[in-house]
Amino acid sequence: MTDLIQRRPLTAFFFLAFLGSWVSWSPWWLSQSGIGLLPFQLPFAAIAGINQVGLFAGPFAAAFLVTRVCEGRQGVRRLQLSMVKWRARPAWYLLALLVIPLATALGYFLVPGTSFAPEGGFIAVLGLLAITYVTYLLGGPIQEEPGWRGFALPRLQQRLHPMTAALALGVIHCLWHAPLFLTAEWDTARQEPSQFLAYLVLVVSMSFVISWLFNGSRGSVLLVILGHNGINWALFAVGTFSGEAVANNWPAALGLAGLAAITIAATRGRLGHPRSEVTAEPVSTSPVHNLPGKNG
Repeated sequence: MTDLIQRRPLTAFFFLAFLGSWVSWSPWWLSQSGIGLLPFQLPFAAIAGINQVGLFAGPFAAAFLVTRVCEGRQGVRRLQLSMVKWRARPAWYLLALLVIPLATALGYFLVPGTSFAPEGGFIAVLGLLAITYVTYLLGGPIQEEPGWRGFALPRLQQRLHPMTAALALGVIHCLWHAPLFLTAEWDTARQEPSQFLAYLVLVVSMSFVISWLFNGSRGSVLLVILGHNGINWALFAVGTFSGEAVANNWPAALGLAGLAAITIAATRGRLGHPRSEVTAEPVSTSPVHNLPGKNG
């Protein structure tokens, strides 16, 4: 098994990320809240716990396990340090904390007939948004991004053009969410078929933008986590200001697609990845790196 992981680290990572999450989530998506194969319906507290277990058992655990096998303790330490790498130009913080959330939310303000009447006073709303930003940060991006961008992206970019790597990772990331689409509680719009396409556009567009953020910040997973969180939080903020949960993925998808187009044009398709060096400088004991193939 160790030899197989060393020879095909990307294949191993994606397999373990899907297996860990899908199996851990199975009491949820197989229950009466999902496809109904199990004869029980879970309370919200249990669902929240299962969701967290699935996140940690998926891309997070897979990234650290495969890194430990292929690169040893040095590789694990390097991945850990990337999660707290805060030294970067202010422009990258601006992209992560302001531009990405704004691109996600702006389209909803432009939809005709959308009303914005938040309940409570201005201070109460700001407090709610601040608390939710931290809650969302702990509820997904921290568990996902060490795997998707910290581990997978630099290795994909070793073998593929940066745009192809971003596209492949975006599609894989979207498919990884598949069991959650079977549940009643997951807070992503999916009331009709076009919303699935919109979600794909959203996640793939996010992949292009966040690849630029990762490359430009010299491999800061911390900034990637903040950028990812900005998307989830912006959708919550739209629901807070409108008084109802977001029921349409298209405004966010089109806003991020526009930002992705700007990213591609501004970087001439390189997404900030230099031509002559590896973004995160991964070190592997194996010379072979094979390609396997909210929100967000």
